[in-house]
Amino acid sequence: MIRRRTLLTTALAATAALGLAACTDDAEQAGGASDGGGASDGGGDVLSGVTVSEDLGAEPTIEFTAPLEITAADARLITPGDGAVIADGDTVIWRSLFVDASTGETLQSWWQGAPASGVQVTAEGVGEEAYSFLTTVPVGSRFVMAGWQQDQAGQARSLLQVADVDRVVSPLRAEGESGDPSGRFPTVTLAENGAPALDAPPEGEPPTETTREELIVGTGDTTRAGDYLTMHYTGWKFSDGSQFDSSWERGAPFGFVQGSGMVITGWDEHLLDLSVGSQVMLVIPPADGYGEDPAAHELGGETLVFVIDVLDAAHTAD
Repeated sequence: MIRRRTLLTTALAATAALGLAACTDDAEQAGGASDGGGASDGGGDVLSGVTVSEDLGAEPTIEFTAPLEITAADARLITPGDGAVIADGDTVIWRSLFVDASTGETLQSWWQGAPASGVQVTAEGVGEEAYSFLTTVPVGSRFVMAGWQQDQAGQARSLLQVADVDRVVSPLRAEGESGDPSGRFPTVTLAENGAPALDAPPEGEPPTETTREELIVGTGDTTRAGDYLTMHYTGWKFSDGSQFDSSWERGAPFGFVQGSGMVITGWDEHLLDLSVGSQVMLVIPPADGYGEDPAAHELGGETLVFVIDVLDAAHTAD
């Protein structure tokens, strides 16, 4: 489903906890933190010379003498929040500031218009070091991490990330009033946990333009361009009704920055102006999906059917 760019700034916008990420094979794989050395909540040698402002009502300021040599990943709680401590499996949304440790340059800041970001906190997903730290952090906290990430040229860059933990995504399924689908497409049935299924393969000619039908109308905030969206989804081929992808089966919601070109056009252009908590069906022709050529992509030439639960929409700064 994902069509990621490789620019460092895009990778930073779309991912979370990069401060604890060891160098990955390329920026597209950096979906969260991974093992990178001795992170600690008490501050190690790496962060001993770094000062971060504590005021949660303002953009963080970070002071250190550049270049800062990062020899091992590290993390420190700056301002404890008063919410529940992040738990195993929580999907967390936060606002981040990224700084190049070698120059002191701010690469990206939510407070200056960059997107929010998020991650599901599991040991497998973020790595043992990040997991051990993050599961001590209360919601509402500010923390700082130090580590590395590769840029688009393949060069490892040392980074500092300051993040304010905004919330844990809940519930992890659509909730709201029933929508009014046209009946043109298969009926969607829901498992006990909310995972969707089609009651039959699609029939007839597929639409030539992306079609959206609201199956459940949520009551939350409205999605808009630049949001970091968190969702569950399942996708099927219109041609035969076979399933090809599902975040439900992976056991982890999916997140991306709306309108940034990280996903297929059908998603980028048709998940706007939806209330959080909604469930929609998108029927996406090849032009808004993976193109017409099956040799270029395994889903090339296919019209795609997605059922998407919009779980959260984290806005950029107003």
